[in-house]
Amino acid sequence: MIDNETALMNEYPLFRNVMAVPADGEEKRMVAIYDPENYSDQSLMVSATAFYLITLMDGVRSVEQIGDEFFRISGQRVGINDLRGLVKSLDDALLLDNERFRVRKEAAVKEFLALPTRPSALAGNSYPADSAELAKALDASMAGEPVTDPSLLRAIVVPHIDFRVGGDMMGAGWREAAKSGADIFVILGVGHSLMEDFVSCLDKDFDTPLGPMRVNSQFITKLADNFGESVCAQLNAHRNEHSIEFQSLFMARLFSERPDVTAVPILLSFPETVWETDHPKFNGARVERFVQALKKTAEECGRKVMFVASVDFSHIGHRFGDDHALDETELARIESDDMQLIERINDSDIAGFIEKIQKVNVSNKVCGFPALFTMLGVVGKTKGRLLGYRQNMEGERENVVTFATMTVSG
Repeated sequence: MIDNETALMNEYPLFRNVMAVPADGEEKRMVAIYDPENYSDQSLMVSATAFYLITLMDGVRSVEQIGDEFFRISGQRVGINDLRGLVKSLDDALLLDNERFRVRKEAAVKEFLALPTRPSALAGNSYPADSAELAKALDASMAGEPVTDPSLLRAIVVPHIDFRVGGDMMGAGWREAAKSGADIFVILGVGHSLMEDFVSCLDKDFDTPLGPMRVNSQFITKLADNFGESVCAQLNAHRNEHSIEFQSLFMARLFSERPDVTAVPILLSFPETVWETDHPKFNGARVERFVQALKKTAEECGRKVMFVASVDFSHIGHRFGDDHALDETELARIESDDMQLIERINDSDIAGFIEKIQKVNVSNKVCGFPALFTMLGVVGKTKGRLLGYRQNMEGERENVVTFATMTVSG
């Protein structure tokens, strides 16, 4: 049944929402396609022509219609057998949204939900799987003395870019938080695959090569009570999400011998225009109600709570759908926009922060907006301090991702 259904759907192929990154082949430009949610562990390297054909796979056009549309646009004919071969390659790699993929996803989600803890997804890839090597890297990133008064620290802003790129700036933030005296760390991550709701808490300890990041079940239960509804939607969004996993490494390193120090992992995803929608789940009133519930839960828990916004700032370039050059003028514009957002965070200017991000986010794609907005809403009137800012360039100025480390005190 599945084979027949898949074959029928492959006659009208639907390409999944996965990552496609320009890459250099031996003789020509290529595109690397992979699944960031890791339902497929295979990646494909295809030509620019093949990738254009893949973009036409919308689930509405048949294979023959895709070939006809490509000819209409480009004037080039593609053999039907070649096109079917491309569809088969995508299907084999689970990169098509069809019955075969859905069966795989359902099994993977069921397996994840049944696990008592959340396994490391990126150990041995983005960071060392060896505990001694990882501990050495984390300690090096946190070296030095804090530059802010630990007793006044309310929150830190740290990157969630690949640990190999931004681990030192993550460590700079955790160096400040380590001596704050906090015993509950609410980690506000970005739910890159969160689509069913704007918030998802995971009530599972996080495994790391250095031991667990212990999760505070009681806090999550109280948060749901204060919110008046579940805060644990789409738990599978945590399965392969890096924005909290990277911070769990620091929690495990700093507090492995302190079982009383716990974390609250929260993924967030909503647009800067959420106040303009009337969606039953993604709407401004519901978001603000959640922020107030989180603030109340933190105030009433009787413990010192630290908020950790695990965010990156601007994402611009070919990988993010842009086709303009990242010259010095463009990079300066991006930095200016980022710094204006940072200034508003430093001044606890929520209204100014929203106004600015609504102006720039169509072009800049600041993925950290939901976590930053939530952090500002719960910490109240505070004063921020920028510890570092970086623009990470990929390839020959094809893409740039920006990020910062900040402290928030009050």
